Amino acid sequence: MIPRTHDRYVLKKFLRVFFISLLSFSVIYIVVDIFEEIDNFIDHDAKLHYILLFYFYSIPFILSYITPVSLLLAAVFSMGIMGRRNELTAFISSGISLIRVAAPILITALLVSVASVFFNDAVVTKANKEMKNIKQFEIEGRKRSDPYLKENLYYLGEGGFVYLARRYNHRTKTLYDAVVQQFNENTLVRRIDAKRCFWRIDQWIFYQGFDRSFDSNNEYVKAFEELSIRGLAEKPEDFAKEAVDEENMNFGELKEYIRKIRRSGGDIGKYLVDLYFKLSFPFAGVIFVLLGVAFASGKRKPSMATGFGLTLVISFIYYGILRVGQTLGHNGAVPPFLAAQLGNIVFLVVGSISLVRANR
Repeated sequence: MIPRTHDRYVLKKFLRVFFISLLSFSVIYIVVDIFEEIDNFIDHDAKLHYILLFYFYSIPFILSYITPVSLLLAAVFSMGIMGRRNELTAFISSGISLIRVAAPILITALLVSVASVFFNDAVVTKANKEMKNIKQFEIEGRKRSDPYLKENLYYLGEGGFVYLARRYNHRTKTLYDAVVQQFNENTLVRRIDAKRCFWRIDQWIFYQGFDRSFDSNNEYVKAFEELSIRGLAEKPEDFAKEAVDEENMNFGELKEYIRKIRRSGGDIGKYLVDLYFKLSFPFAGVIFVLLGVAFASGKRKPSMATGFGLTLVISFIYYGILRVGQTLGHNGAVPPFLAAQLGNIVFLVVGSISLVRANR
């Protein structure tokens, strides 16, 4: 598609409203959040620069959620204004279809959606971690844990192994009150309980405990003073890694976590939904634009107030369908990919039909 003069004209109107919307929604979100958190800030005598840092790192998260809504609002307002000024009528009368008029907006929305996938994965997840740390340690004054000590360790290992320990000391590479469970397709086949477990050269050595094995009908128990197990894939460096919340995992981390669960025989349905959701949600923007262009270009041109209200209604309905899809996927009622894409599928169908009708 060769850009024309009217492409630049349409795109300029769209981008102006889009950036104003991003700024406005961001300010509204932060102001509302400040009123919710003000008691917490006062109670902990939070310093101003930490509060500013907290909201600075919250900006990527805010942008990730308001970008689709801002794209929708920009499409409704820019196309609506041109419709009320009869500029759309002039374009169509000169032989330019509605879809061709809206092409710069649609292409821009698609590019923003693709960029959002990488932005969410590379920036938002890291910013969320920093935001959480600032709130917990700098604002609320919680004590930072010793990086060499971990309490109540839980680690999902390779080959169906799960590690639990009351404490892990990375300096001495020792697990205290350790429990190692081995699963085969969600069935517990072995469990080792030990008072201590430490790393010696290239293997884990268990001290003073019990080694239990299970079959379909029986349990076999063997006490030991010392037990060495070769073949465990996990090393002390694995236990020393900082634990990451599933919500703050990037695409690669979540994919690796799913791979571990699959190899351990666990249920990966819930995590697959969240993985596909990372790819589906950013594309809400381009689907919203389809709807916005169609509604703003219909025979009844919405006013500014109507356009804003329409934006909010569409956004609430979309997010509602999105969460319903996630819940159904987490419960296993719907396949993971369909659950993550449910909102996009519904609105893509509605948006495409509406745009075709408006183009007639």
